Amino acid sequence: MAIELSLSEVAAGVFELRLPIPFEDGLVNVFLFTDGAEADLLDCGMNSEESLDAIHRALEQLGSRKLRRLMVTHIHPDHYGAAGMLAGDGLADLYIHRLEVPLVHPRYVELEHLVAEVRHYLLVNGVPPDEAEVLSNSQRSLSQVVKTAEPSVQLDGAESVQMGSRQLRVEWTPGHSPGHICLYEPAEGLLFAGDHILPELSPNIGLHPQSTPDPLHEYLLGLARMSAYTPKLVLPAHGRPFTEVTARVDALVSHHRRRLDQILEILGREEKSGWQVALDLWGPRDNLYEKRLALQEGLAHLQALAVEARVGKSVTPGSVRWRRA
Repeated sequence: MAIELSLSEVAAGVFELRLPIPFEDGLVNVFLFTDGAEADLLDCGMNSEESLDAIHRALEQLGSRKLRRLMVTHIHPDHYGAAGMLAGDGLADLYIHRLEVPLVHPRYVELEHLVAEVRHYLLVNGVPPDEAEVLSNSQRSLSQVVKTAEPSVQLDGAESVQMGSRQLRVEWTPGHSPGHICLYEPAEGLLFAGDHILPELSPNIGLHPQSTPDPLHEYLLGLARMSAYTPKLVLPAHGRPFTEVTARVDALVSHHRRRLDQILEILGREEKSGWQVALDLWGPRDNLYEKRLALQEGLAHLQALAVEARVGKSVTPGSVRWRRA
């Protein structure tokens, strides 16, 4: 069943298309950039008939007969899921940061090694065996909404790329995902922020087997860099466009600083597992996805505290434990 097309022009020749997803606020914002009979797309939603139909109808409505370039901010399913349906031989060229590329096959194609790795990660961080078994297998369902594609271009960050008739700068902003990127256009002060800066939600910043070793500090550094541009308009992947980036970044930084202080209080003088800290911080959760995100986020904050030498981290083959320094 076709969904009602939610397509709006947010800047000259740039159109926001809102696609349905089963989490976050129920929608992901992708962006079409027109250039005559061709168009470029930033993010592509999940691999579903509804999303793909909406993308094709939007292209038709904009008079664009060919999708030339697909730029992906990161490989989470609501941003990358339909890539294999839109990019590849005879289709659009796929642009993606090189740190996202090695995450794709373990996550969506050859899952067994990653499932085993995640199970071990959960166990050593204090998750009970029964829950670790269920949580480690929750990844399998995501492969149903993702069709992968080989990248045509692997990005490092700092490249100038054409999207529609505009030139945008690729900004590498790790934290939410190792190779997350934003796109910035200095001429009009447009920042396409992906999941890096959201107007209401705080993106999940997690330490897990596919993350970088210190994602929270990386995320905070990326926030400072994007805020320093003082963009006139921020176009996020979830929620509505907004203008007050400095105030929003300050709020996000304060949120994470408060969380670091909360975790120090939770630790007190006891040695705890990451799972114990997450349960103390967020309380018990019924939703499996939320449980895993809570653990990942708690571990990212614990790791940041350890890097700052405010928390001690002890490891053995069977456990990871944390104690206030």
